[in-house]
Amino acid sequence: MIRKTGFFIGLVLTVHALQAQQGSVFTNGLARIVTKEKSWFIDTTGQKVFDKIVAVYHPVDSVREGSVYSDTEKNMLIVSSNGKKGLISDKGQWLLKPEYDQLEVKFNVWLEVRKQGKMTYADTRGKLLVPLQFEQVGILDDDRYDVKQQGKWGIYDVRRQKLVIPAEYDEIDYCGGCGMKSEYLYAKKNGQWGIISAANEVLVPFAFEHSHSRMRSDEWVCSFRQHGKDVVVNIPRKKVYGEPLYSQMEVIGDAMLKLKKNGRFGLINRNGEQVLDFVYDDISDPYGQFASGPFLTVHKDGKTGIIDMTGRVVIPPSLDEEVICSGDYVIAARNGMYNVFDSTGKPLLKEDYSGIEPMKTVEGMALFALKQKALYGFFNPVNGTIVVPAFHEVEVISSEKGKGLIAVTYQDKSGLYKPDGTMLLPLKYSSYELLNDHLLLVKTGAGTGLFDADAQQEIIPAKFKYINRMPEDSSLLSVATENESGDIVYGLYNTAGKELASPVYTYINPMNRDQYLLMKEKSYAVLSLSTGKIAALPYTEVTPADAPNLLIVSDGRQSYVWNVAENKAVSPSFPMVKKYEDDTVLVSPIGRFAFGVAQVVKNGKMGFINVSGKEVVPVIYDGASLLPQGAILLARRNGDDWKYGYADTTGKLLVPLEYDYNVNGYIYDYEDSTYLPLYKSEGGYSRAYKKGMAGRDGKILVPAIYDRVFVGSNGTGFLADKDRQFTIFNAAGKEVTPARFSAVMLDPSVNPYANAAVLSYPLLCRQGERYVYLLANGKTLPLQLTDVVRFEEFDSTIEYHP
Repeated sequence: MIRKTGFFIGLVLTVHALQAQQGSVFTNGLARIVTKEKSWFIDTTGQKVFDKIVAVYHPVDSVREGSVYSDTEKNMLIVSSNGKKGLISDKGQWLLKPEYDQLEVKFNVWLEVRKQGKMTYADTRGKLLVPLQFEQVGILDDDRYDVKQQGKWGIYDVRRQKLVIPAEYDEIDYCGGCGMKSEYLYAKKNGQWGIISAANEVLVPFAFEHSHSRMRSDEWVCSFRQHGKDVVVNIPRKKVYGEPLYSQMEVIGDAMLKLKKNGRFGLINRNGEQVLDFVYDDISDPYGQFASGPFLTVHKDGKTGIIDMTGRVVIPPSLDEEVICSGDYVIAARNGMYNVFDSTGKPLLKEDYSGIEPMKTVEGMALFALKQKALYGFFNPVNGTIVVPAFHEVEVISSEKGKGLIAVTYQDKSGLYKPDGTMLLPLKYSSYELLNDHLLLVKTGAGTGLFDADAQQEIIPAKFKYINRMPEDSSLLSVATENESGDIVYGLYNTAGKELASPVYTYINPMNRDQYLLMKEKSYAVLSLSTGKIAALPYTEVTPADAPNLLIVSDGRQSYVWNVAENKAVSPSFPMVKKYEDDTVLVSPIGRFAFGVAQVVKNGKMGFINVSGKEVVPVIYDGASLLPQGAILLARRNGDDWKYGYADTTGKLLVPLEYDYNVNGYIYDYEDSTYLPLYKSEGGYSRAYKKGMAGRDGKILVPAIYDRVFVGSNGTGFLADKDRQFTIFNAAGKEVTPARFSAVMLDPSVNPYANAAVLSYPLLCRQGERYVYLLANGKTLPLQLTDVVRFEEFDSTIEYHP
């Protein structure tokens, strides 16, 4: 057996008594060098790049809806060199040269950059967002930054690349979290706050105190105080609302100011105009926190009314207290009975109901569940349709299948309606599954069938155990039932309800878009959809060949490859073979197809045929196996000796049969996905084998004289081990250097028992008691190392960011 042992790829961490220059493996073009006094990082030319890694993070790809999405495949390294910070990619490319006093990740989105008393922000890939010329920088939005210059604050616009508001303010604030981008700014001057426009016009005089809370971006300022008391300021009129004249001020609805005067509530619109007299006990927004609409509710003398955002009374205070608004509709009760009202206040239902609730909106269409006693129906105000309460439940389907339809249930029966009130499925089935917009699989106590909603009838009776769509053709359905013996048998229908094959078959398999293989006990037939005919096959054994239109068939004595489209055998006959040497059971000598070929056996010999039935590898070999990489392993026996080679699927011999096959080994020893492994026996009783490697074209890349061969992934070459010394080959099979090495150090992320990994140069190799960095051209970097260290220092000064 050929043993698989791990290569020496772990990092040696032993510290020698005599400390000298040490080095790490190269990782993404960088390596760490350590002496007793200091350490630094070098590039692939051996030049010093920086001293230390300070922080590692993933760069930001996008920020959407408050969530940060990072490129987890890439790392950015904040590094220090001679006391200065810089930014480098994991490919060793400088993004910010090491000339800054500080680089720090902020809010997982930006880099804070500081140098010689100045600061700015950069994106996480190192692009400076604002010139490094200000004392301090704050972030307002994607385009504007508040900047400090000579102790005062102004606004810098990155699109226009200039100060658009001069640095003349004590402080600047901004509602960055408001849903609507603000066109104005909060500014402080001479100790007082006011409002300025993006063009630096004074919109509200500097006469207020301010705190960063209750901030807005519309016509109202709610964060100001005056003389220690809360006030609300209307920007268009510069009018101030506050005590003692007004109290309980709150912006509700479409930027309407609700406030109390002389014990009663009134309304001021966004332009500062009074639109509702101070005559109400309360005013409220009926849509809740996460919805909005055109109405407000007013309350007076225990009754509720409806007004619009102009202050027009839609329904005077005559409704019960509980009012629900849904879009342009109002659900309200008088004396405990509910109706739906439109935007004019007109009731839309001829009779009142004991309960009405808004349902999920369907494509912008409002729907309402109606309750009468314990039963539910629904109402569509767009077309006025009422489905009277007759169900225990009504709900809008939100899943992808049936999305927007109305599901109804009553006493464990299910039905289905369109939002316009059209019935799709009557209330008579225990469950259903939508196949498309008018076909449904339905289930009753008797079984499963197919219902056509357009015709309002079962087109396949609900009597089958189950029905499944055939994956190869969405217009075909497989039906299943039990025969007299209790076994599951199958039939075939189309979605028009026509029976194509009676449910008597134990197996139905598609061969192509027209033909299906049918099996019943030990008889086989082929159904043609185009003709509707079922043609029997005169064979006792039939199996799919895993190739289009092909079957492997047998009459009990001979096997053939049968083409169902041509309705004939396309291969020569092959005699059936014993399953086991001492067994009487006969099996087909034709294997299933892969890569366009199938293995065949005849007279104890093996070969391969193609999908046309033609022999591509002569049936003369003692062993023939198709490998996962698409090559064919061929073997011949001479007494106890076996020789093997390789051919391609056209039959062309790639490697002659001159290598030694290990009959006690495993087939995976030959299953390299890229190359063709080669083995040569050392003879004697050791059963040891030397290994080499050929390319897929048969060219010998590594001769079979080595104890082990380590494959460099992605065409990066080979490590060949002989007598505990490594020879290094490039991908073309040429020795990189005549030098031999006792160990080759790979990235620590590589599995120590792997047989393949990327070989990236410079390679850290051990030569005697020293280590060298080997280049792809066979030369070495001018560094002599005495030991190996980790690439990362793993001390508390390195930060790792998600």
